[in-house]
Amino acid sequence: MKLDVFPHILPRPYFDRIMKIASGPASYMQKRVASIPCIYDLDERFRVMERFPEYVQVLTLGSPPVEALGEAALTRDLARLANDSMAELCRRHPDRFLGFAAALPMNDPDASVEETARAVRDLGALGVQIYTNVNGVPLDDPRYAPLFARVAELDRTIWVHPARTAKTADYPGESGSRYELWWAFGWPYE
Repeated sequence: MKLDVFPHILPRPYFDRIMKIASGPASYMQKRVASIPCIYDLDERFRVMERFPEYVQVLTLGSPPVEALGEAALTRDLARLANDSMAELCRRHPDRFLGFAAALPMNDPDASVEETARAVRDLGALGVQIYTNVNGVPLDDPRYAPLFARVAELDRTIWVHPARTAKTADYPGESGSRYELWWAFGWPYE
């Protein structure tokens, strides 16, 4: 068996919802994702997966981070939609998807703790995915301590994803990453 523990997906219900609110990070993501249909098109994903015998995935939500998409009330709903959708994909295709890492509305730390418990207990999430910062706030900020405690209490895994984007300048005089150094050097750095 070949197990991929960090393949990104934007489940169709979630993808359709964020495209309706596309602005800021979502509109940037829309441009990049258009060239990678296996992230949002399940038939295309299966065609790619079939090229690799005995290949299975643990699903993780693709960028942008949920917390970058709006205010707390919206991101709570988006996280639930993403997690419900990934859980449904795992239920419908257990031979292809062994599980998923829950997405969290990290701009609402209390809701993130609640969604972690719901996703693990009710949906069977194997853990959670968080980004290296929350809208610029580092993960060692005390407001995130209860989340780490909850994940430990549930004996689950944390997937950590780099947070830099093309809008992250490589040099102080830039408005964004001119040569995509954010990806080549920024992600490994984070």
